[in-house]
Amino acid sequence: MIIDTKAPALVITRIFDASPERVFEAWLVQEEFGSWIGPEGIHCDVPLFEPRVEGRYRLTMHLPDGRALPIAGVFTAIEPNRRFSFTWGGEGDPRQTLVSVELRDLNGRTELTLRHEGLPSTEHDGHDKGWNSALNKLGFHLAASNAAA
Repeated sequence: MIIDTKAPALVITRIFDASPERVFEAWLVQEEFGSWIGPEGIHCDVPLFEPRVEGRYRLTMHLPDGRALPIAGVFTAIEPNRRFSFTWGGEGDPRQTLVSVELRDLNGRTELTLRHEGLPSTEHDGHDKGWNSALNKLGFHLAASNAAA
């Protein structure tokens, strides 16, 4: 696995109306993760999901034009309700990137900071749009689960 740590990192911070425990669960429970991951307008299947250090995951993004984009990686760190990280890249591609997510409790709300390292500059903007769109979906997912509770 090759991660280019010299490339500038993409960093996104969002605040969610949910506890760190709830946000952590939305990321690390397979059914929940599969219900919101991916940019708006894109459905993802998550056939493999092992949320433990050295556990693997695999997802397929189904693009509006009919193409399928397989993504795979490995969880590299998990600290319940506080932080986790995983590699991210095309399935079978030796060039991987690293996604790290930190959760900070704000009295029942959560500040989430996502850091995506190792992106080539040519892919930075696309991943910025993609992660922001996916985080929009996460916000809707959390709000819906709050309303159902």
